[in-house]
Amino acid sequence: MNTIRKCAAGLALVLVLAGASAAAPPEPLVLKDHKGWVGAVAFAPDGTLVTASAEGTVRFWDAAGTRTAALDAHDDIVSGLAFAKGGAHFATASFDGTAKVWSAERKLVHTLRAGRGAQLAVAFHPNGKTVATAGIEGVVRVWDVDTNEEPRGRFLRRHGSWANALTYKPDGTGLASVGSDNEVWFNPVAGRLMIVRPSIAEVRSVAYSRDGKWLATGTRYGSTRVWDNDGDEVATLKGKHTGDVWAVGFSPDGKWLATGDGDWRKPSDIVIWDTKTWKEVARLSHTSEVLCLAWHTTKPVLAAGAWDKTARVWDLSEGKK
Repeated sequence: MNTIRKCAAGLALVLVLAGASAAAPPEPLVLKDHKGWVGAVAFAPDGTLVTASAEGTVRFWDAAGTRTAALDAHDDIVSGLAFAKGGAHFATASFDGTAKVWSAERKLVHTLRAGRGAQLAVAFHPNGKTVATAGIEGVVRVWDVDTNEEPRGRFLRRHGSWANALTYKPDGTGLASVGSDNEVWFNPVAGRLMIVRPSIAEVRSVAYSRDGKWLATGTRYGSTRVWDNDGDEVATLKGKHTGDVWAVGFSPDGKWLATGDGDWRKPSDIVIWDTKTWKEVARLSHTSEVLCLAWHTTKPVLAAGAWDKTARVWDLSEGKK
């Protein structure tokens, strides 16, 4: 099917390069159908953009930015969204205390009763057979979803406070999770667990590069840190805001890292960083606090969900700079 990139042929990105004069980028494609803040975005493997919001719904968008389907997924805020590799299933996490696994046809497959309190994050293992959940009780669980029986979650680890985000290493050898206890837990290699304590603030977001070389974590007070597989810090990135970095994500080719920082109910920025130099190469202005980010699975197309109930999409392909 067509991708958001094709539909956004009229969009451009004006890069702010070192030594170059700044220029405001044009307006992105704006999606305005949600009635609550957009807390999760993801691209399906076929390029479909999917968004989830505080009203408990999940929405599906075509290449022209038109809503093609809607799903009443939960009775409360939907805070997490993830697709299995291949697109056979997707999963949602909610403040209603559950995570759910859905078929590609949007039929409920499993309800994962993950524990007490809101579930904040969900992630599929690259093999698509298991899914991990995390929530405000601090517990990370792993569920076998490749079964006809309702799965039971296996306890994996417990953070000292809210477990805010998690992501699998692309080769499937480990799972990274971050929490409000200021800790980053990850597996540099299979069978080895490492805990890093940035000691700066609560850790809000986490993402692996596609090659598994870098792990990025976003924190309160506008700071993003990048770690290697030895647990060594390779970069500290600071935007102009002092709010939470709710979202981080590496581009499909690994050349860029996007970070969304902002202050509550104020305009914010998505900053694009060069992963060779860790220098800022672009800044996308947003009218509201950015809460989530997602890159297209194969193209340099970036989507962001925000407090103002919208999702925005930018095409960052070479011909549009």
